[in-house]
Amino acid sequence: MYRLRSFLFCAFLSAGVDLARPQGFWGGVVQKSESFDHDPGWEEFNNRVLPKRRVEVVQDFGFGFSERTKTDQGVIGGKVTRSSKPCYYAKQIAPRTLNDKISASGTFKLTASGGSSGIFFGWFNANQPGGSGRPVGSLGMDFDGEGSGARLAVRMISKSNKSCGTFITPFIPGKYRPTPIRKDGTTYKWKMDYDPEANAGKGRFSFSIESDSNKREDFEGKVFTVDLPNGFKQDGATFDRFGLMNAMKAGGPLTIFFSELELGGERVDLTKEPGWIGSSNHERYEEPNQLGAHDFGFSPDTKFAGGARGEMGGKFWRSGSYGYYADKVGRLTLSQPLEASGKVVLLVGAPDSDMFIGWFNSTNKVKPPVEAGNFLGVHVGGPTRVGHYFQPAYRTGQGSRGSPKTGPVLVPEKVYDWKLNYDPAAEQGRGAIQVKLGDESVTVAFKPGQKEEGATFDRFGVFTSDIGGQMVKIYFDDLKYTADVTSPNR
Repeated sequence: MYRLRSFLFCAFLSAGVDLARPQGFWGGVVQKSESFDHDPGWEEFNNRVLPKRRVEVVQDFGFGFSERTKTDQGVIGGKVTRSSKPCYYAKQIAPRTLNDKISASGTFKLTASGGSSGIFFGWFNANQPGGSGRPVGSLGMDFDGEGSGARLAVRMISKSNKSCGTFITPFIPGKYRPTPIRKDGTTYKWKMDYDPEANAGKGRFSFSIESDSNKREDFEGKVFTVDLPNGFKQDGATFDRFGLMNAMKAGGPLTIFFSELELGGERVDLTKEPGWIGSSNHERYEEPNQLGAHDFGFSPDTKFAGGARGEMGGKFWRSGSYGYYADKVGRLTLSQPLEASGKVVLLVGAPDSDMFIGWFNSTNKVKPPVEAGNFLGVHVGGPTRVGHYFQPAYRTGQGSRGSPKTGPVLVPEKVYDWKLNYDPAAEQGRGAIQVKLGDESVTVAFKPGQKEEGATFDRFGVFTSDIGGQMVKIYFDDLKYTADVTSPNR
């Protein structure tokens, strides 16, 4: 018996098991730890997806004179391809923040558009994470193109990726998606202003647009205003560029030209090269982040989440095949207390993107656990106006689910300590999950009868969603998590 106990002690120690917990060693349920200083050998499933084909991206935009714009003035524009790599042609400006009044106006002409194309024009920050969809720290016009033309929205995005704005052209998600911005060379005149003192000092931006067409759309001639939400101005953004940028998600090309520009009331001289800065705006390259090409797991050479080299994470698409990277944890249920903790950093959080970390069941290899059932952990995601929550979530074996409406928000590139605690005895025995991110926490309780529906977990790790969307790039390190090291299912 002594030799057996000595053998088990050494085996558990080498597996990163915390033997300080009284129930851990002899009860089978323990706190495992993983620092990722070497490959832990976790199970991989669809987590490294190779693109099905090579996609070449062509960027060809900047300053020039164009016959297609029917003007003797120079123009800013050309062929802009939607790609995860940031590409722009823009004026370097003295840094402006949300405490500064700014304004711009001009005209544009859309002359060609294709499916899944898009561009941004306005103020932004030159330091952009690839794959973010829309530029972080920006204020301007977002064009989404299709074969018939383009849609238009105006948005402000803070430095922590919170967003506010409005659609200029009509848009009802999933029901009504017209593209009334014509691609026939129609001239559109526009104006945008931001006043930090408006809206009782919270800030407001306004936008107006009208065309030279005989057929006017309902949105023409109106003034659209957007009041910044509470705390948005304090969240902040710094603009050091003004100009044209591609939408940063793999897609198609769009051709557009901007002219008659005024910035802060001063006319931009386009009778000659204005000396704006170009970044990959005349270039051919292979798309680095194709839709659905997951690339996450053990990362031996990075340390984004802090500490020594070695961590876990990468690129998670809310598209394509379901995939996961996880450790085998035996057999756990909702009747047992569960704990997890570690460090986390969000590098890229595009709109309409999310991922999950926690305990789940690996039996279903088609649908992610948030659809198939048997999941308890953390959801990273949220509405565009917020950014990305770090909040508790669950789904029982019979399909009941729960998560709070709010929660702590991950600020991109900031490293956090986090912790999850599931107590089956909380809330008069209904059970509850508390998640803490930094100094903030949020709790979700199971509804009556849900815990009794049961759930079984045999893995702890990260996995994707497959409901359609964009990419999260996130890393975790120094993990601790509950496991049953004596279960025959390990």
